[in-house]
Amino acid sequence: MRMILSVAVMCILAVPVGVPERVEARESQDKTSGAHSNPRPPSHWWKTAKYIQELKLTPAQSAEIEQIVQNSVERLRVDKDDLDRAQSDFRAMMEQPDVPKRELLKAAERLEMARFSISKERTSMLVRIHSVLTPDQRRGLNAIAKREAERNQK
Repeated sequence: MRMILSVAVMCILAVPVGVPERVEARESQDKTSGAHSNPRPPSHWWKTAKYIQELKLTPAQSAEIEQIVQNSVERLRVDKDDLDRAQSDFRAMMEQPDVPKRELLKAAERLEMARFSISKERTSMLVRIHSVLTPDQRRGLNAIAKREAERNQK
């Protein structure tokens, strides 16, 4: 584990200045171009009459999904603030000429843990939503997501 972390940090340290900005630009371009491994359902699908009817969602299911999303959004906001702070701290340390390697490693670990927290919360939210839906509703939601992705690509 220590070896993997050391190699990862060395790779990070070997990256030329300015690369984080290019990586962020590429990531935001990927997000806007719809480059996801799986298509995402439309926003607020559990509150949209057309999708509620198509999926045969009950009012209780819609309400439960809304509660799951609201709880997750609050946690994701906190996690995003943590990520922003960790990124800022890491960048500032990378610009300083005499930061000890150990401090850089700690900052890199905080940054990666902040990224992990966001990913974990989002995945947990999807699992909780998944457990509210029936197998038929899950298949229907996947079909809606694919249909909307194809429509948006045209």
